[in-house]
Amino acid sequence: MMKKGKRFEWGYLLLIPGIGYILLFIIMSTYVMIMQSLGYYNYTGESGFSLQFWGEVFDQQFLDSLLYSLKIGIGSSMISIVICYPFVLILQKTKGKRILLSIMKTPMFIPALVGSFLIINIIDYHGIVNELLVFLRIIEEPLRLRNDKYGIGVLMIQVWKNVPFQMLIMSSAIESIRKDVVDAARNLGANIFSIIRHIILPLTLPSALIAVTLVFIGTFNDFAVSNTAGPLYPNSLSSLMLRNANVFGEWNLSACIGTMMMITTILLVSIYTLIAKRLEKLD
Repeated sequence: MMKKGKRFEWGYLLLIPGIGYILLFIIMSTYVMIMQSLGYYNYTGESGFSLQFWGEVFDQQFLDSLLYSLKIGIGSSMISIVICYPFVLILQKTKGKRILLSIMKTPMFIPALVGSFLIINIIDYHGIVNELLVFLRIIEEPLRLRNDKYGIGVLMIQVWKNVPFQMLIMSSAIESIRKDVVDAARNLGANIFSIIRHIILPLTLPSALIAVTLVFIGTFNDFAVSNTAGPLYPNSLSSLMLRNANVFGEWNLSACIGTMMMITTILLVSIYTLIAKRLEKLD
């Protein structure tokens, strides 16, 4: 038994070239960012401990950008999962579902910036959507869907981009549900809504938690889509951080914004995980 234990422990060393390389740069960059927010590693002045930058970062512009990024992150992840569930359930009963899933995976292979420009051409002031609505006389003049102050264009792009990603996770989760469990529920008189409510949703909730969390992290910290299709004000936190660093040279303020992005992501993901686990226990 001791020999097996030693071989198992030594096996972890094989992961060092891959995981160790990644962890090294994550730890180093996080350390520099946090220390820079406290006044160290100052590129434009003297370095030393100071809370001055934390006192300056919480202005109205930062709060507006934080609320905007939260709206995009939470909105796109929740809308995507709501769209994803019925799509996956319908595809399970559709012939040629593998071909359809392959087609719907297309947005995953398109870079975010390229996808953003593609959608912009559709939702722009004289894009296909507006021209069609005007032609059908649903609206009298084109709507401002690009760079709108509510971020609707960004939400549309993020949902288009992330629904296929969530479908990959949810389709695997639904396929893993044993068929005899569903058949037993039907034999006992359960209808489709009862099966979804009492079998499919509880069993796929952990996978839905992972799907929503991954999409939220990506969209909350997004730069490309918000910078091309987002409102002129407020900017996303990533855009605000880049502008403070490159345009104004305020690297310490940018470090504070980056630290707040990391803290906000960890807090929201932790709260969402706790709520999802409580709901799972109730079921």
